[in-house]
Amino acid sequence: MLAIRRFLPSGRNAVALGCGFLLAFLLWWWTSHTRPASTPQAFSPASELDRVVYAITNARSWRVTTTGSLRGQPFETEQDVVCPFDSHTVTRTAGAQGASTLVEEFIETKDTLYAREGGQPWHFQPKVSMDNCRTGPTAGPNSLIDTLDRLRVSTKLRKGELLQFDGGGCRTWDFFGTGSANGSLGSICVDDATHLPYELRLGSLRVRYSRWNQPAAILPPDTR
Repeated sequence: MLAIRRFLPSGRNAVALGCGFLLAFLLWWWTSHTRPASTPQAFSPASELDRVVYAITNARSWRVTTTGSLRGQPFETEQDVVCPFDSHTVTRTAGAQGASTLVEEFIETKDTLYAREGGQPWHFQPKVSMDNCRTGPTAGPNSLIDTLDRLRVSTKLRKGELLQFDGGGCRTWDFFGTGSANGSLGSICVDDATHLPYELRLGSLRVRYSRWNQPAAILPPDTR
């Protein structure tokens, strides 16, 4: 991310600073809400977590939508990934009247990074190829797989209700702390058939997952 910030125009420091606050906020939330308890226990049942992780590691495309609030201003970051190299990330904020404002946008291909802030022109530079599917989709400042691995040693998992919505449904699994911190910490909603996640909730962090394994193409922008 630092390399990306250096790559963006130097006159856009206000947006870069705001995004820095966002990353700092997410990191603070993560460290304060997922610290292992003094008497860690494994998930129950562990087999469901294994199925979710297996399904994630074998996925070839997805969309991640992260929503939250930074200093009272709502934001939404949407990222589409097509394995192994292509991704498209857009961050928007919402004003008082509900109108959204483009903050920044990134497109990554096998060998090029494209970036812009707001409605400014695109800038691009070569980059080293990275397998976007190696760690799966994101969950706030970390990957979803890393997040589940950390929760494995600090929470218990309890099977919840089956939710139905337009286009499908998912099973809720609730995270509960162990030891003295035995309250509900959040939940993950998982498709009973594919074991792919639909939504993750942890404190104020809300992440939605969609378009799993759907055919998609991410094209470079017009930089002329």
